[in-house]
Amino acid sequence: MRIAVFENLPPGGALRAAYEIGRQLVTRGHEIHLFRLSVPANKGPFDLAPESTSVHAIPFQPLGGALDSRMRNLKLAPRSYTVFGPLKRAHRKLAAEIGGGDYDVVLLHQDALTQSPYALRWLEGIPTVYYCQEPPRFATERWILQQHRANLASSPPPVGWVRLLEDRVVLDRLAREDFENVGHAGTILVNSVFSRERVWAAYAKSSTVCYLGIDPDRFTPAPSGSERRREVLSVGLPVWAKGHELVVEALARVPAETRPALRLVLPRHGETEGLERQARDLEVQIEVEVSVDEDRFIECCRRALATVCAARLEPFGMTPIESMACGTPVVAIREGGFRETVVDEVNGLLVEPDAASLAAGIARLAAEPALVEKMGARGREDVARRWTWRRTGDQVEQVLQDAAGRR
Repeated sequence: MRIAVFENLPPGGALRAAYEIGRQLVTRGHEIHLFRLSVPANKGPFDLAPESTSVHAIPFQPLGGALDSRMRNLKLAPRSYTVFGPLKRAHRKLAAEIGGGDYDVVLLHQDALTQSPYALRWLEGIPTVYYCQEPPRFATERWILQQHRANLASSPPPVGWVRLLEDRVVLDRLAREDFENVGHAGTILVNSVFSRERVWAAYAKSSTVCYLGIDPDRFTPAPSGSERRREVLSVGLPVWAKGHELVVEALARVPAETRPALRLVLPRHGETEGLERQARDLEVQIEVEVSVDEDRFIECCRRALATVCAARLEPFGMTPIESMACGTPVVAIREGGFRETVVDEVNGLLVEPDAASLAAGIARLAAEPALVEKMGARGREDVARRWTWRRTGDQVEQVLQDAAGRR
């Protein structure tokens, strides 16, 4: 098949997914023609361009390029202008280029500048498959909205007041635009059963679960006899949404003489000053690593006693399966997509979403090295059998073929 792929994401789990899915399609003999905007430009090691037959980068230059330096850093203010008129025009141009390319099907991932891509509106007549990692959480989760606005309000007045005022206008409109965009999608893919439920609640549209995976030849356990560090791992941005503060609070409840340290791994720079201050105040040892390469990340997974996953309502979560592939068990809260990868008392522990329960799970693994190894080995078996990019590629390929056949 000739497949047009839209991807416009910064480094993170969603970009990794788009990259690996694209690679899987290429290995199956399909032509990938990549479409993206000029912002964001940094893709790190997960750039699909070298795997693609052609690459089409549509300029996104609000105010004739006057905001280019801000756009490169994903500073979109004033969003009331940039993410509507200019972004729509860029997506309309992108859709026109796809429409003139005689493609069998279009696979669209999310746009970092909004959520669902505007291009869905102007691809009528071409089969479209939209991989929806999650609907906009600010529209349905009050705590996400509250934290977001607290961050805006932290700017000195009157800047904070202006940002809050604009935000109230922008988010309502973004939610409406997202709903309209998704209404034009021919087929929707999601990353978990939990996400399928969220998509139905947000859009009243059915979707197909297509689980994500890992490369079991890259993510492997440490050599036999390797020692683990006395630390737990927590991964991801934004810092406040991934539950890192809860992990610090939980570690503070573990007795000091047995308390593991915390290693925090971020895909890119984020605000960690408050978290590090919290760790110091609670006497929790913390080490922050930013933008580590894959080899370093795998080493972190292998050497930890456990990976702690405390993000509330996480749609799927790549971190648990990456950790388990490296032979390290997971302590995860019993919510969202974590319930679909972590099997309680088998490859990890599922606990209630509070500091006391997380602390109990961490303390148990810290006190039982044999249990760490047993759960780690079982997790590795589960991942190698169920959670691979090859399996993801098989599912996506079938969905794309079915969509192309309905043209």
